[in-house]
Amino acid sequence: MKLKRIHIPVLCAFFILLMLGGAASARAEIFDGDIEEGDGYQLNNYVIEITDVFVEANTASYYVYEREKKVEDGLLDINESFEFDFEDEGEVQMRLKSVHAGVVPRATVEITIANYNMGDLYINDLIDGGHSSAEFAGDPEIEITKKIDKSEIGIGETITVTVNAKNTGNDAANNVLFTDPKQEHFVLEKTTYEVTGSVPEIDVGESIPVYIYELKATEAGTYDLKPVTASYTNSASQAYQSSSNTPTVTINEGNKKSAQVEASMDVDLKSIERNGKIISTIVLRNTGDAAAEAVRLDISLPRGLEYEGGDEDIELIGGNPRIYIDTLQANNDKEYSYVLKANEVGTYTIAGELSYEYNNEVDTENIKENAEVKTSSIYVTKGKFDYLFEQPVYVYIIPLLILGAIGVHLYRKHKEYKY
Repeated sequence: MKLKRIHIPVLCAFFILLMLGGAASARAEIFDGDIEEGDGYQLNNYVIEITDVFVEANTASYYVYEREKKVEDGLLDINESFEFDFEDEGEVQMRLKSVHAGVVPRATVEITIANYNMGDLYINDLIDGGHSSAEFAGDPEIEITKKIDKSEIGIGETITVTVNAKNTGNDAANNVLFTDPKQEHFVLEKTTYEVTGSVPEIDVGESIPVYIYELKATEAGTYDLKPVTASYTNSASQAYQSSSNTPTVTINEGNKKSAQVEASMDVDLKSIERNGKIISTIVLRNTGDAAAEAVRLDISLPRGLEYEGGDEDIELIGGNPRIYIDTLQANNDKEYSYVLKANEVGTYTIAGELSYEYNNEVDTENIKENAEVKTSSIYVTKGKFDYLFEQPVYVYIIPLLILGAIGVHLYRKHKEYKY
């Protein structure tokens, strides 16, 4: 219980100090001094003007302007204050501390501000002549217009994009930097004009060209062009941003060109005896409307079939034939042939892997294609004398030994009769 009685007053005092400190930190003093009759104090686009000082009455009258608009007026006694709403939910207060006689009467005032970031005060000063002598920072507004010459095109066709900017605000736009992001589904074909770097100033009512370029369509569909953006400041260095409109373009499929390479592999015999020879004929035909490039056919021979020779354009890689053509024009074909020897009995097919690429005259990169091709089945059967090699060795050795013995015996008898 004693511990609680000690802590409660301490905690109360701590919270009171915290609240007082927070309240003090929420209001900042801007000015404490004299303002002559007819002069004023400017805070950004607001002016507090001391219109009259009545020394005998210990009062002073004031006007508050927001740019050209009067938003507040009144009469203050000594130690009396008034408040008005400022930018960004800020609150300005002025207190009349004293009045003084002279050639030009003056009022001593204290001006404070609350709930506002002091770093955002770009004008914070006395102003001779009051409101009539003040210069205000306006709001520039860069209106960006993005136009296209056609809203419907085919793949491979182009549109011309024109971007202009106009300052429709009430202040000059300074250090204007334009950004135009890369457009998907298009490639940049040509740039006719492009503003480089930042534009130092665009005055009120002034128009300037920003971009003129051509885009080539690469993919069918309906798409919105991305907006051009601009970042800039007003005469008080406050930051602004603007974005353009986003025109819509419909891209039709159009006439994309393509290569269509077909490969056929035929053999002259479907059935052959072992040790016989087969002639294989290959035809590569481009039935498309674009040239095929880097055409390659890799042929895989099965074990049991052996390459014996062929056309000089056929290259042998690891015992397997390969055909390579730099360019096979549209509606053209090429024919090749080679000879195979059937070494082993069995059923075989010859497989080939075809690859090529082409440009469809729309996309920047070539289109790559792959295909597989194979022959019909090839049957290799036993030869006429293959049965001889299938008998055990002794079947051949024993008769030979008998014949050899008979030969030796006859030779000896022949010698005996001779003598």
